[in-house]
Amino acid sequence: MSKFKASPVQRRPVHFIGIVLALIIIGAYVFLPFIVQPERGPSTVAALTESKKANELGIFKSGLELIPLASLGILLLGIWNVLVPQASRAISILMSVAGLLVVVYYINFFREYVAEEATFIGSMESAFWIMLIAGSLTILQVLIPRPVPGPRYRVMRLFGNQESVILFGLLLLIFIIGIANPRFLQERNISDILQGNAYIAVAALGMTMVIVTGNIDISVGSLVGLLAVISGRLVVAGAPAPIAWLAPLFIGGAFGAFIGFLVAYLRIPSIVVTLGMLSIIKGILIIWAQGDRVRDMPADYFLSQMRPLGIPMPIIIMVVLTIVVVLWMRYSPTGRAFYALGGNAEAARLSGLSQKRLLMTVFILNGVFIGVASVMYSTQFNIIQATPPPALELSVITASVVGGVSILGGTGTALGSTLATLLLNFIRSAMIFINVSPFWLKAVQGLLILATVLADLIRRRRQRL
Repeated sequence: MSKFKASPVQRRPVHFIGIVLALIIIGAYVFLPFIVQPERGPSTVAALTESKKANELGIFKSGLELIPLASLGILLLGIWNVLVPQASRAISILMSVAGLLVVVYYINFFREYVAEEATFIGSMESAFWIMLIAGSLTILQVLIPRPVPGPRYRVMRLFGNQESVILFGLLLLIFIIGIANPRFLQERNISDILQGNAYIAVAALGMTMVIVTGNIDISVGSLVGLLAVISGRLVVAGAPAPIAWLAPLFIGGAFGAFIGFLVAYLRIPSIVVTLGMLSIIKGILIIWAQGDRVRDMPADYFLSQMRPLGIPMPIIIMVVLTIVVVLWMRYSPTGRAFYALGGNAEAARLSGLSQKRLLMTVFILNGVFIGVASVMYSTQFNIIQATPPPALELSVITASVVGGVSILGGTGTALGSTLATLLLNFIRSAMIFINVSPFWLKAVQGLLILATVLADLIRRRRQRL
């Protein structure tokens, strides 16, 4: 037992600054007038962006819709700062980078204003100036002195956390590319990146659990393609939409159970089993579908095209499932047992854990998550292709590994895999906006995998010393 116990850091006004600044930005964005227009009078941001006609003065808008997302991030970081005041220094850095996403709109606004030789600056109302000041203060708050943290909460230690590094890189990427090409910050582009790749993030959640146990599944792309076609054909044949959504979950779980049985009871390496399943499932899809695309689905089938409360359904599913898996892996006995199995299978066995039961469980769960991903994939467009999504296996495995899941098992989180999915797809979009061939993304993915695996091996070697 330690002789000395570190005294807890007392919460001070500086720990609440993120919450206050975020609420100010959100309040100004939603409620206060942004500009006074000649015919429409005082207009909020919502009124200004509702249509092209509503923007009488041609106000620059690229990046304006990003401000509430950035302020939401600042709010969450501010809450984290209050809950864990010991980590205040590291959180303040992330908060400062999130503040850049607010200010990036103003940088581009004034660049456009000068280039167009505009004269309407006097018409800008309180929301414009309040958000500019609050965003600038969010950046500058990193300079405020804070209590010295204990070893556990030092900046370098927290930024040794893969999730923090990815989040920092993601925010910085959006800021830099947003300055280089403001169209990157348009609401449509950000929304397309998030909802168009949410199914990859959901599939990566299942892959994360599998890799944590020290296994892998490279049949995920073929299974997503097969389950998508099954779901579409069910609803075309007259099945209710909810049945067509649920069927892939059960079928995916059944495929996962079969793979788990071969791995757990016949002791065949998972890479061999799933490599064989990849070919089998792809063959079934080709023979059964015969290249015919699925079309003429009813309107109520398209789950991914729904927007409850104005938020695309894929984003909601991705966020909810990420939170569920993060909490389940961290606090449930089975989730913790996955880490134990991947970290040291022999020690897990000696402690009374059933390796066979855990392997069956993880592959069944992976199959269910693949089923969810297939429904998200099949309902995002009006036609379902009769082929697996191209290179989906590589995207899912890359997201998991780059997100901090050790390829050797035992470490990693679902949050990291989701953030890595977003980072990789923001990189893809950024390459287009800065005129770099998107084919370079494969090279970037490979480099990120190698760098992550190398960093993991170095970390493990240091732990043994």
